[in-house]
Amino acid sequence: MKITIYIATSANGSISNSRNVPDWLSDEYGSGMMEICNRYRAVIMGRTTYDIIAPDYLPFSTDGIMKVMSRQKDLKAANAAVHFTSEAPREIVSSLELHGYSQAVIIGGTQTMSAFFQEGLVDDIYLVVEPVFFGRGLPLFEQVEFESKLNLLEFKKLNSNTTLLHYEVRK
Repeated sequence: MKITIYIATSANGSISNSRNVPDWLSDEYGSGMMEICNRYRAVIMGRTTYDIIAPDYLPFSTDGIMKVMSRQKDLKAANAAVHFTSEAPREIVSSLELHGYSQAVIIGGTQTMSAFFQEGLVDDIYLVVEPVFFGRGLPLFEQVEFESKLNLLEFKKLNSNTTLLHYEVRK
């Protein structure tokens, strides 16, 4: 299964500000995220990401699946496409494959991306670099030990200040 990450970062590599409010993201990031989620139809995210975007900004409500990593089991899903899971990354991949998916996109957050990278499951990553610095913010990865070399597949200017970097993870 192909696993892709689509994430926005500040110019200094944070994926969220200390307020955990996504008011720094460009419209281009949002439309790109919706486009890739709707193309892949299988989305993986962490609980904090879900709490920030649900229910109004979820990419779809039917005809797809959103796996939300959470240890809590008694959560109420915003729609039928949302499935809360405490499964490990490899179990999530197996579950998605059993349901006929051949690709999935991770849209956040730090713990989710770190877990999938640590397991060597990520194939490519889209980094949307927004023109902002955060003195305190959430890092792209944390508390994981790995090293991955990347091949630049695409560089694109999304607007006058925001860029998209698409990398393949060398395996």
